[in-house]
Amino acid sequence: MYHLFFGNKCSTLDSEPLNSKPMETVKSEYSTCTGPSMNPTLKPGDGLDLYTYRDHAEIRVGDVIVYPHPSRTVDVVHRIIEIKPEGVITRGDHNNKIDPYTVGFEDIIGKVIAVKRKTRRITVTGGKRGFCIHKLMLFRKYLILYGFRPFRFVSDFIAATGIFNIFHSFFNLRTIRIKRNHQSQLILVSGDRVIGKQLIGSVEWQIRFPYKYFINKRRLEKSRAMGAD
Repeated sequence: MYHLFFGNKCSTLDSEPLNSKPMETVKSEYSTCTGPSMNPTLKPGDGLDLYTYRDHAEIRVGDVIVYPHPSRTVDVVHRIIEIKPEGVITRGDHNNKIDPYTVGFEDIIGKVIAVKRKTRRITVTGGKRGFCIHKLMLFRKYLILYGFRPFRFVSDFIAATGIFNIFHSFFNLRTIRIKRNHQSQLILVSGDRVIGKQLIGSVEWQIRFPYKYFINKRRLEKSRAMGAD
């Protein structure tokens, strides 16, 4: 879920006309956005430029809106995917499931028309085009998740055979012990790049592609402290 947290007021972004109509904007009081549910449309730290709807008739499927969560003391930024007589149904661009509630028209704080990301101002598309973008991002997510599953199986099989482990010594490997969530964990570094980690509470290593083809996990399982492999 994509949440907004109150803090110091963000700089108000200059408003721009939409379809040649004058727009009313509200100053964003949200200093930090967190959560992955609207990736890649919104990212943590984005400042929001909001348009206040004059009438319920302006609301469109595909708009990205801000509204208070019905049961928690946070505001949420999600996209409208359906309009009903009593309100709107929403979902995050990166979420699989539809939000399990209806957002009342009177609860909508505003529509996100742009974000300020560092020094850039990026327009957020709504309406029919926004809904098409939402569908395309969901398709891309499912394609990555399921479409490449057969290739992932072959890739894991090749890595499990260890036929390329003879190249293990060619990598400048180091294991470093770090603290994560108050627990100790080993990470694997090649040069200045983190390429793997040891699962917390286990001796099993998780190695990133394509390094998993070349790294001998049995040798790594002997590492229990900071040092060179």
